Amino acid sequence: ALKYTARTLVLFFAFLFVSNSRAQMPEGVEESLLDVNQEVVASGFKIPWAIAVIDDEEYLISDRMGTLYHYRDGEAVALEGIPVSLPFEIGGFVYGGLMDVSLHPRFAENRLVYIALVNQVGRMVVSRFRFADRTVRDLKLIFESNAFSIGSRIAWSDDDHFFVSLGMGGYPRPDPGAQDLAMDVGKIHRLMADGTVPADNPVFDGATAPTSIWSYGHRDPQGLYFDAEAGILYATEHGPMGGDELNIVQGGSNYGWPLFSYGVNYDGSPVSELTAEEAGKTTVLPEMHWGPDFNMAPSGLERLDGALFPALTGYFVIGSLAQRRLIAFDVASKKTRILLNNIGRVRDIAELSDGSLLILLDAGSPDPSDTGRVVKLTPR
Repeated sequence: ALKYTARTLVLFFAFLFVSNSRAQMPEGVEESLLDVNQEVVASGFKIPWAIAVIDDEEYLISDRMGTLYHYRDGEAVALEGIPVSLPFEIGGFVYGGLMDVSLHPRFAENRLVYIALVNQVGRMVVSRFRFADRTVRDLKLIFESNAFSIGSRIAWSDDDHFFVSLGMGGYPRPDPGAQDLAMDVGKIHRLMADGTVPADNPVFDGATAPTSIWSYGHRDPQGLYFDAEAGILYATEHGPMGGDELNIVQGGSNYGWPLFSYGVNYDGSPVSELTAEEAGKTTVLPEMHWGPDFNMAPSGLERLDGALFPALTGYFVIGSLAQRRLIAFDVASKKTRILLNNIGRVRDIAELSDGSLLILLDAGSPDPSDTGRVVKLTPR
């Protein structure tokens, strides 16, 4: 990923900024706009990647440029002692840097915080530390991959296990690394809370022991959600030109990239010659995919309890970078709803205990003068 030139990166992402708002809605997509108050809770960020909610008035917010902020009492304070990450800008886009921040499920007791970032030698790593009194203590590197990550998210399945994604791209044609089990890129990894490999992780063909790899053949999963009641891991994944996906992720499974995609390469050529029927015989097809006529570049994934938005109870809410929208999707009906138009590049979403929503918006969106910010949404 570090070898991309400015020209290829500009071409790689140019299509993301083509608005779909004037196009006819694809089948299964409807505009169902929320009437909401929008309160800017915190601002001054560049690319606020992720938010971890400590309570309804206290959060940790990561900025891709390398800073972790603690928000409390109406103020966001940059924390000292965070590992140095590697963000770099090419053609107006930023890659690498600090990505997800996640609280251990028993954070109230152990004060453990986990962060995923690209380190100074270009590898995705996970570190953890104890956090109290706005102080980072006992910082420890617990997982170091062998690859760069375009996008990484963390999701906990229980007190002892978490998942972390390691995303990739590819211009003009895909890198085959997602199918290479010796490479960590294009995978979702499952780790113990201390970063070690769980004994019950998959043992893939040709191996004699489990590794951190839980599933492979992913392109760029930038949203993870674990349904603890059902024991199901969901992931939203960037396709190339079209082919964005929602996957149900099962251990040991191959999700097909780049053997098959519902999208096409950035030069318009097919990703592969396989049909969906052929691909489904050896790989797992997505639970849902959105084609080139509704490319959204999904980032952030939350499922709503619906306390303040009862019509959305059980819906997944997904941030859209390309469309600058907030999107909802219902697994049962396969219905996609546009909740907010031209809100900005939505990086992450969190539902508070009272049902209000927090969304993270990149700087420069939707207006070039806009700063990166955290916005609270409540019904009018």
